[in-house]
Amino acid sequence: MKSMVCICVALLSAAAFVSAGPKVAVMETAFGNRAKVESIAMAKEAGYAGVQIHTGSIGPDGILTLARLEVIEEFKAARKKHGVEIVSLCAGSMNSCDSLSPEGLKKAVNIGRQSIEACGALDVPVLLVPFFGKAQFGNEIGTPKFKTVVQLLRKLLPAAKKNNVILGLESPSKAPAVKAILKEINHPNLTLYYDTGNMQGQGEDIYSVIAEWDAKKLCEIHLKPFQSPDGIFGAGKTDLDKLAAAIKASGFDKWFVFEAGGGKFKRNVPFAAENRKGIQKLCEKLTAE
Repeated sequence: MKSMVCICVALLSAAAFVSAGPKVAVMETAFGNRAKVESIAMAKEAGYAGVQIHTGSIGPDGILTLARLEVIEEFKAARKKHGVEIVSLCAGSMNSCDSLSPEGLKKAVNIGRQSIEACGALDVPVLLVPFFGKAQFGNEIGTPKFKTVVQLLRKLLPAAKKNNVILGLESPSKAPAVKAILKEINHPNLTLYYDTGNMQGQGEDIYSVIAEWDAKKLCEIHLKPFQSPDGIFGAGKTDLDKLAAAIKASGFDKWFVFEAGGGKFKRNVPFAAENRKGIQKLCEKLTAE
């Protein structure tokens, strides 16, 4: 009887975390998944209210995984069945595209547009547009790579506006370079997607950047462990008190999304659930008077 009581208390605690306070989702890569419909059930099992889904890759027929009608219907059914919100999509395959190459730019635009259309079909409000790997544009403003990124985003924005989708630019570039891109384009459908662990790794003062950023131009925040041996958020070198204070100062009130960092650990439901506990510590600080 005692064990049953403990189980019920644990389930009630997880349910309370999901339904109250700051909104917290999980990126499906925490389960080792990309464009997998089972990620929705796994997010629920791990205690998250929402999930971020990778849009997959372009197939031989030129269609992106999450742009396929049958896949879209599967995600709609799973979302309804499990009551987990798809808070955003991530066009992760764009990282393999070098925009300096005409072919690379064309491929990136194709992935981006199909990902935006998938957002529209699934009624998902945010698309993470990443610039890592071959897509990185660095910290120098006005370089050829910087200019091609501006060109790429401008090509995607008409589709974003048509589908009522916010593009969240995420990169390892520091705040001045990102602000320069947002200022040059100056479009209501283009915002920053901030990653705490990535930017700590780049030596950026994440606390001052978040505190000073216009919350209207910040669509979501990836909560990622930084220098945590077990890959658990809150157990590494992120100061939760300072982070909570910065978030409060910014006025940010949208979704937080847990994303696993690098490292050799098993990505599964228990791993994601353990990270939810660390995120809950941050949420308690955010809601404290």
